[in-house]
Amino acid sequence: MKKAILVGLISVLIISCGKIERGGIIIENKSTYSVNIEFAQNYSSEFITLSPNTSVERSWERYFFCFIKNTNKHILKKKETKEKITIFNNDRLLTYKVMNGVPDLTMLELLDKNQFILALPDGTPTNSIILNTGLSTINTFVPLSTKNMVFDKGTPFTIGRDTYYPIEKKGEIYYFNKLIAGKLESKKINIDLIGDKLIISN
Repeated sequence: MKKAILVGLISVLIISCGKIERGGIIIENKSTYSVNIEFAQNYSSEFITLSPNTSVERSWERYFFCFIKNTNKHILKKKETKEKITIFNNDRLLTYKVMNGVPDLTMLELLDKNQFILALPDGTPTNSIILNTGLSTINTFVPLSTKNMVFDKGTPFTIGRDTYYPIEKKGEIYYFNKLIAGKLESKKINIDLIGDKLIISN
């Protein structure tokens, strides 16, 4: 009896090892952007460009992967099942509360620099966001960090032979420079990212 069970188990294992899984997959672009994808299956890759509201169908063997190759992939999201992959605009925005407590720092501007991080409230990508004095909110596609936050330096001014920018970064410290009566006034400003709060103070 035990021998018969053992033989049966070995037969099942042999059949399972020899089975090659196959299938078909539909890839649909429901976003408003052109999407570049890499479709990989059975040790080979195909690069496909999908215009908005278009789709393709592909067969696969053994396995498949689908990668979004756009540089602006942060503004996209992907829903995947075994039968279909659908790409949408990324509407899962993050919201940050900004407190700019420096009264005369009215021109502080957060730049995107082609990172596709910053968003308008309606989910549209934007190149920059003005951080007004007082309380405000901003939206992003991905979390902010000290590494991806870039601030506009502002319009340069000269004192003698030296050129200065209103916003200057030395190491990890920011300074707010002003020209007052022909002289440079430079103050350290603190830009702290704490959870979902961006706090600017001096």
